[in-house]
Amino acid sequence: MNWKKGVPPRIGWWPTKHYHQQFHATYRWWDGECWSWAAFAHEPAEKAAKWAAKKESMHMDVEWTDRPANWPERSKT
Repeated sequence: MNWKKGVPPRIGWWPTKHYHQQFHATYRWWDGECWSWAAFAHEPAEKAAKWAAKKESMHMDVEWTDRPANWPERSKT
């Protein structure tokens, strides 16, 4: 995967690298200014929404990659 740092091109969910558990997929919400806490792929949507509301204090260190082509359009805001 091609990991990037900094600002993604759009608001929405992005696949991100998790530093402590590299083998688990994580996703973060980019709100246009700040990254959210990480949500794990195995967690229910309610928990992901909870993490999306929390702002990551070290948000400029987040590594992200492009969204997979098979993601639904509604996830690509």
